[in-house]
Formats: sequence, structure tokens, C-alpha cells
Amino acid sequence: MASFVSASASSTAAVLLRSVSSASRGGLVVAWAAPARRALAAPLRAAAAQGSANSAPVMMESKVKKRNKKGAGAGGLPAAIDLEIREAEQYLATDGQEPTPEDFPFEMVDEDGMSVVILKRDYKDEKIEVIVSMPNVEGDPEFDEDDEGDDEDAAKDDDDEDEDGQESSLSMKVIVSKGSGLNLEFTCTAFHEEITIDDMMIAEKTESDAEKFPFEGPEFTELPPNVQKGLFKFLEVRGVTLTTTNFMHDYMITKQTKEYVRWMTKLKGLVQ
Repeated sequence: MASFVSASASSTAAVLLRSVSSASRGGLVVAWAAPARRALAAPLRAAAAQGSANSAPVMMESKVKKRNKKGAGAGGLPAAIDLEIREAEQYLATDGQEPTPEDFPFEMVDEDGMSVVILKRDYKDEKIEVIVSMPNVEGDPEFDEDDEGDDEDAAKDDDDEDEDGQESSLSMKVIVSKGSGLNLEFTCTAFHEEITIDDMMIAEKTESDAEKFPFEGPEFTELPPNVQKGLFKFLEVRGVTLTTTNFMHDYMITKQTKEYVRWMTKLKGLVQ
């Protein structure tokens, strides 16, 4: 049974679709330009409706902070592990989990000890599954304490992150299953303001053990711009929107901390 089932989507967040031109189609002029930092994928960007509170995406900023440990090794390995557990638990106690969006269209399956969360829903005659991995966060999963100078260090870290242009992201696999036995599979990366399709394929279920080498189709960026645009819309209609992915980023940051506590607790039991 899923951890919870949210209400069916009454509306999805509007998005502005932008595509990219293929390097192999040098003579093709297109109306969309890919952002420089993600040349291999065409982004979805939020176009929040003015005056609608639900349309504003949840801020997808990492809640994990960097800091220098002080005296963690004073009591040996168990004490160092205890310090990690205590700080992570203190963080969880003050962590404000974002509420589930009203139009969140998926059933969420979240198992303790697992590194992914699975989103499921039915759409017409299709079954949709989104496998969401832990967030890609720069730096170690270390948590704040009230040590002197921490605020100054944290501010410096934030400035450094802005200068480097680093951004936390989610990796997702979206599987759209048809009754015909064919699956359409997308590998996506979700940032705060865009979702990119990194790869896609058509997968066919087969019971044969014989090794086969099916034609996998062109790279996503080699598809015609209108086809790329249509595939982004295809995912949007099925619930893969910035509202969904921004909420999931916040959710996965919290899950990552809980799993860190669980893992450290197991480690403590093994080294004592």
C-alpha cells in the first residue's frame, strides 16, 4: 500500500516548452534555443499563471549545509557516529516539510531503507510510473549546529554555490506502459526551473531469451524540434511538471536525511 494517495489532478502547472536543434541538422532553423549549461536536453520552464498561489513552484533549494566538524573524533568511532545521528535528528525535528500540492496526481510508494520513491498513476489506458532517485547535492550531508562562526561559514558556502552556478537536481525515470506491451521510457533530470529529457526509448516486453539488438531510435536531441516539443507536452499532461518535481525534491531531501540516520544507526550497531 502506498504511503499516501493524493487527490487527482484537477489542473497541471502551465509550462513553457523550449526545444533544441540537432547538431546533425545544421541547415535546420528552429525557434527554440537550448540553455548553454544543458546543451543535450530541451527544457521545460515554468510559466506560472499570475495571481494563482498554487502555480508558484516550491523552491528547490538544498536544505543540506556544509560545516567543519569540531571534536567529532574525541570519543572514538561510536561517538563520531552518535554526533552524526544527533545532528541529523535535530535537523529533522526542525525540518518544515512542504505540504503535498493540491493537484498532485500520483500515488506515492516510499519504503524505508530504499534509495528511491516510486510515483504511480493511471491515465486513460496507460499506467505511469516515475522512479525518483535521491537528489544530487553538492557537498557532504552534514548538518548545522549552533557553533560560533557557523552562520558566517554557511553564508560563505551559499555565496560560493551561487558563484559556481551549482544547482541541486533530481534524476527520474518515467515509464509509460501501454496495453500493447510497449513501454515508452524517459530518463529525465529535474532542476528548480526546468525539466530536461536526457534520453528516451521504446521498450518491448519479450519472453524470449534470445539475444536481440533492436533499433533504439535516434538520440533525443536529434529528433525534429516539433517532436521534442510534443514529447515534453506528453509528459506534462501525464503529471510530470515542475510543481510535481519541485515538491519531490523537497521530499527526497528529507528522505535522504532519514535514510542517513537509519544507515548510521546500523553502522553503530556493527562497530560497537
